[in-house]
Amino acid sequence: MFNKHLGANSAIMEALETPPGIGNVATTGPSHATSDDFTSIDCCSPVAKYELTDNSTDHSFLLMDAEENLRIATADRFRQRLKCSDDTKIKVISIFGNTGDGKSHTMNHTFFGGAEVFKTSAEQSSCTIGVYAALQRNMDVLCLDTEGLLGTSKQKNRRTRMLLKILAVSDIVIYRTRSERLHSDMYEFLGSASEAFCLHFAQALQSLPVPGTAQTLGPAVFIFHETQHTNPLDSSVAESAEDQLRKQFDMHNHKINAFSSLRYIGVQTLKHLATDYSKLRDAIKLEIANTTVRSPRHPSVVFKAMNALNTKFSGEITEETINPFPEQFFTCPVRCEACNQRCQRSMGHMSDGDGHMNQNQCNYQHQYDNKKYMCEKCYNKGKMNVVTFTTQTRSDSSWSGLAKYAWKGAVIDCPTCGEIYRSRQYWFGNKSPEETAVRSIIVHAWEPKGPTHSAQMVLDKVSTLGDALPKLHPNAVTGWLADWVAPSYWKPNSEIINCHACKKVFENTGLLKHHCRCCGEGFCHACSMNQLPVPARGWRDPVRVCNICYTLLQKQPNGVPANTTEAFNHTNSNSNSNPNNNITGQTTTEQADISLRQIGEVIINPLGNITKGAYEFTKGIIKDTARPSYWVSDASSPTCYICQTLFGTAEELAIAKASGASTSSRNTKHTHDTQAKDNIANGNMSDSITSNLSNGGGKCNIPSPIGHCPRHHCRRCGKAVCEKCSQQRQPVPEHGWDEPVRVCDKCADPKQCEPTASCSNNANNGSAD
Repeated sequence: MFNKHLGANSAIMEALETPPGIGNVATTGPSHATSDDFTSIDCCSPVAKYELTDNSTDHSFLLMDAEENLRIATADRFRQRLKCSDDTKIKVISIFGNTGDGKSHTMNHTFFGGAEVFKTSAEQSSCTIGVYAALQRNMDVLCLDTEGLLGTSKQKNRRTRMLLKILAVSDIVIYRTRSERLHSDMYEFLGSASEAFCLHFAQALQSLPVPGTAQTLGPAVFIFHETQHTNPLDSSVAESAEDQLRKQFDMHNHKINAFSSLRYIGVQTLKHLATDYSKLRDAIKLEIANTTVRSPRHPSVVFKAMNALNTKFSGEITEETINPFPEQFFTCPVRCEACNQRCQRSMGHMSDGDGHMNQNQCNYQHQYDNKKYMCEKCYNKGKMNVVTFTTQTRSDSSWSGLAKYAWKGAVIDCPTCGEIYRSRQYWFGNKSPEETAVRSIIVHAWEPKGPTHSAQMVLDKVSTLGDALPKLHPNAVTGWLADWVAPSYWKPNSEIINCHACKKVFENTGLLKHHCRCCGEGFCHACSMNQLPVPARGWRDPVRVCNICYTLLQKQPNGVPANTTEAFNHTNSNSNSNPNNNITGQTTTEQADISLRQIGEVIINPLGNITKGAYEFTKGIIKDTARPSYWVSDASSPTCYICQTLFGTAEELAIAKASGASTSSRNTKHTHDTQAKDNIANGNMSDSITSNLSNGGGKCNIPSPIGHCPRHHCRRCGKAVCEKCSQQRQPVPEHGWDEPVRVCDKCADPKQCEPTASCSNNANNGSAD
């Protein structure tokens, strides 16, 4: 049952002068072998990077060196070195374990009756470097003695890969250990071997075009545990030693499902007594005879499988040097948010007044704002003055600094050199601060910044942007100044509730109030887009007039509407109405009113523009600073991405509608673009609506009735949407919004993603996002 060459009283385990099973057998080569057969190296073997020792004996030879080079070139040469016939079938048994645990001694006493087939040594240096092979002929077993783990090799990763490849081609694996208690290195090695076999070796073996190499399960594993002072694992009825081992593998998070079986053999050897290998020997005999999982193979099949794995898995491996000093035990645990490097100071350094420090270079990450500026002039003089962008210098007063900020942009103020950079110093051609005034440095970001859009979270809790800015809106400033210098026949802004022509309510729609220079009534922009001189009122140059007065003035250039002067003369002046709609002259008061208005427009318009510009600029700074990085920019989102409604104020949308922005017809697109350009040239269209028209390509919807349509951003997808398409409120924890915030209809409910025709009027909402 065991082997055709073994008898009942086989003495293969006894100490003999000539090891049993190593006699001459018929081979295709010479009937005897010389020492050259075991010590010569094939010329095809790769050249080693350094001198490798060969500890082959008369009955063993070096199969694979420490650099993973097979020292046998062909399958025929492999069979010749084994001195076996063509029809011989063998099983492969390999041994693994830590260096110095007696692996070679175990192989010699288990398979060769104690003869030194594999060299042993009492020296500190390891005598087995690489993999050595020897054939036990009586048992038809190829024995492989491997290099020990935990040795002093400089190529630890390469050695581990070599051992795993040998394990993959083995039928039986012996793990030899002399530790008093089983160490974690055994569980790690066998767990890694099982994982490597499942992920890599099994598939590689099955793909080989060699009969008999395909293996679905890995080798049978024997753990040979020898102790001296402690008891080995003991099997009981309730739990066997193998079950205890499997629990330990699970506890170390290692799987051993690749192995066909797992056996534990434990012996306790008292001092000065020889190791008893009988239990291991008997268990190995039974496993060799078991062919239900793995059958014996021809030596050529074994060699081809070994050569194929060695060729496939032979890439370069990086050998990283591990610092044995446990630095993390004593250094500060804080890491840089930008580069993830650890602080190099000792623990508790903050209590000593020392900040975090790491001398290695950091990486720039814009979300952590870890780029700092130093004054170039001071740096060249040996001073390290860190400077930042501010709104005004130290010497500027609050109002003058704000005016400079609105006109010339942010400033970099050095405490030594004063003002060294302005972001808008010139009309064009402004250079970056790194080119002219500062030197940039990348610093570590030790303190966590939190969500990059935390400022937007604060703004979300403010009902309107006016709560975060001064209450004095620029429209209020210009309206008060306009009434102060208005001619006497103009209707005051406080009394204008709706458009005199179309009856649109100004207060609820956000439309701007415009005065006709002819009749003095209040109109919206759409009803007062024309310009003509009104000499009867003293306006010699073209000025704004309503549509009715425009028709009248085209027929009668010196005319005014009937009873207009008497109806709107709130100052009881001596102005008279001409029954023939002709004014023959003007009183001194009227001339003074017109002159005051003409002079006032020169002052009011720039002042209003500056006030509005400062307001919008400040608002833009807050929004741009608070805006999360995943939000779509305003410039690239002129319309709602769901319903394609154009964003803008009521005034801007009214201009866009008059310019034909809502059409998508190719035939009329050129005409509407021409109208839009004319409005831009005449100053009737704002920059934001101009950008929307150009980016929208003329294909967009205009809200009806006209009203504010502010741009909002969905907190989940970051796209721009209108009010109607973003009425849902949900938490968005993946972006840091733990409380319910604005989300678009598509993100709130993917089923409800059909585009709507247009956006409803949202006049009361004066701020977006």
